[in-house]
Amino acid sequence: KQGYELWVEMINESGGLLEEDAEGLLGRELELIHYDDQSDPQRGVNLYQRLINEDNVDLLLGPYGSTVSSATIPIIEDAGMACVMPMMSDTTVLEDRDVQYVTQAIAPANTYVRSAIDIGVENGAETIAVVYQDAAFPTSVASGHIPYAEERGLEVVHEEAYPTKINDYTSVLNNVQDQDPDIVIGGGYTEDALGLTQAAESVGLSPGIFAWVVGGMAPAFAESVGDAAIGISGDLFWAPFFELPYNQEFLDGFMEFFSDEYSNPSEVDYHSAGGFAGCMVMEQAVRNAGEIDQDAIAEELHSIEMDIPFANGRYAVNDQGIQTAQTPSLGQWQEGEDGPTQQAVRPAEYATADPIYPHPGW
Repeated sequence: KQGYELWVEMINESGGLLEEDAEGLLGRELELIHYDDQSDPQRGVNLYQRLINEDNVDLLLGPYGSTVSSATIPIIEDAGMACVMPMMSDTTVLEDRDVQYVTQAIAPANTYVRSAIDIGVENGAETIAVVYQDAAFPTSVASGHIPYAEERGLEVVHEEAYPTKINDYTSVLNNVQDQDPDIVIGGGYTEDALGLTQAAESVGLSPGIFAWVVGGMAPAFAESVGDAAIGISGDLFWAPFFELPYNQEFLDGFMEFFSDEYSNPSEVDYHSAGGFAGCMVMEQAVRNAGEIDQDAIAEELHSIEMDIPFANGRYAVNDQGIQTAQTPSLGQWQEGEDGPTQQAVRPAEYATADPIYPHPGW
C-alpha cells in the first residue's frame, strides 16, 4: 500500500519518475481506492468485484500475495481489466489459464533462493531438506526448487508441507534434524521465518546454510530474533544499497513522504519497493497506450520491457504474463557493529559480503 501511495503522490505532484514535469497521468490526477482483504481469498474476490462494478475504477493493481492474487485473476480477466500483480510469484494460475489482461511483476517463486543451493553445492553440500507452509506460494517455491536442487546433484532427504495454522515449528525441524541435511530451505511468510529460526535454535539444528523465503530478510526479522539471525539467508528483492534504475529517486521520495514513520532507509520494506515498481509498469503501459483502453494497456503490459527499482532492475514477461527478466538476490544476516546487518551475498554484481558457510551455530 505504501508503494501505491507514493506512486500516486509522485504522479500528482510532478508526473512521476518516467515523465517528470508532466501533469498527472495522461493529464489526469490519480485517486487511490484500496480495501483490506485481510489475506482472505474470498474477501479479495469480493473486493475486486466492488472495485470493478461499484467503484468503476479506471486502473487495477494487484493485491498482496499469491493466494489472494490468484483468486482474483478470474474476476479481473472476466471484466477485461488490465492489471499488474506486483507481489504474485506463483505462476501456476498464469500457466493454467488463458490469461490476457494480467501480468506478473515479481520474479517467479521457483527462483527465490536458488542461490542458497548454489552456495551449498560450491561448498560440497550433498543433501537438502525442504519444509514449507501448505499454501499456494510456499508450495510453488518447493515444487520449483526441488528439481533445481536435484539438477545440482543434491539428494532431497526430507520434504514436508506443514499446516498453515501452526504455532510450534519444533516438530517440523526435529524431523529435519533426524536427516542431518547440508542445506535447509523453505518457509512461507514472515511468521514462518521467525518460527522456523526459533525452532532451529531450540533443537540445535545447524546445517551448512538456511534460506527462508519471504520475511527472513525483513528488518523486523532481525529485530525479533536478535543474534539468532546471524547466518540466516533469504530472498532479497530490494535493499537501499542496490544500484538499480530509479532506486535512489524512489528511496528519496519514500523517506520524504513517510518521514513521520521512517527515519532510516534500512527500515524500508521491500514490499513498498515492489508495489511502487509495479505501479511504474502500469504507468508505462498507460502512457504507451495513450488512453484508458484496457485492451491496449493489457497489450502493452505483455510487450514492454523496462527498468524498475526492484530485483535485478528489469520487467519483461512472456505471452502468459509470467515474469522473465527478474531473479531476486540472496541476502544473509551477518554481524555488524550494532547487531545483525543485512548483506547481499549473491549475485556478484550486488554482493556486499561473502556468504557465511557453514551456519555458525547458536
